[in-house]
Amino acid sequence: MSGVRRGARVLLKWLSALYVVLIVVQVFLAGEGVFRLRNVYDSDTCKQAGSNCGGSTTLDPHRILGFILTEPLALLFLIAALVAWHPNRRVRIVSIVAPILTFVQLLLAAVGKWVGGVHVLNAILILGMYGWLAYTLWHERPAAQEAGAAVIPAD
Repeated sequence: MSGVRRGARVLLKWLSALYVVLIVVQVFLAGEGVFRLRNVYDSDTCKQAGSNCGGSTTLDPHRILGFILTEPLALLFLIAALVAWHPNRRVRIVSIVAPILTFVQLLLAAVGKWVGGVHVLNAILILGMYGWLAYTLWHERPAAQEAGAAVIPAD
């Protein structure tokens, strides 16, 4: 079982770093979509000409990536976190809570209105959690090295 745990920990390490990158892309896609929507309301040219300056599809790339992050990847991350059962309690808790909060993003977006503000705040929180997790997992020493370091006497 230790080999399976090691594999799950490697998966967590890579997935946490991937999440950081994809959440940054997600923020970009949200901003890009919102500023394209803004043309509909602020441009007199669009109102007068009746041209299509943006609409409900401008946030589709954000929605599609959001679905991927909150459904299949969050579930995969949670399963990997449970299988890995990291020996560090803080890493273990964050690796379990982060994908749950990631799934909550989908619910917050679906409710909309003032809850949309919580959607943004939750995104900042989970970006921080995945960032901390990626940093911690990429900078931890493998167990074999730690055990070897304790046995080798210092000069």
